[in-house]
Amino acid sequence: MKLTIKEQERVLMFGVAEISRRRWKRGLKLNYVEAMSIICDELLERAREGKSSIYDLVSLGSRIITEEDVMEGTAALMPIIQLEVMLPDGNKLVTVQDPIRLEKREEAIPMEELISMNY
Repeated sequence: MKLTIKEQERVLMFGVAEISRRRWKRGLKLNYVEAMSIICDELLERAREGKSSIYDLVSLGSRIITEEDVMEGTAALMPIIQLEVMLPDGNKLVTVQDPIRLEKREEAIPMEELISMNY
């Protein structure tokens, strides 16, 4: 099987996100790479489902990970996420400003409602 560069990147993203999810479930604070991978994986999966609009994805992108979930200073390292997603009508660029803007976990989408947490 030959994977395109984009497919290889997706597999790598999933692998990093999977390790990150396991750490997150154990209560470990996430670092920059771990937080980024979880957010990106969730957005990619929701886009692939075809049920979410660009607006939905942008809105969701800032409600996945909170300051409570990450190591100190991580939120400041991530002022923006730009991610190319595949929607039913083609590839689109999703831009999420301040993806880690919520302080407390209670303010965010519950873990059990995240697609990527329920594989």
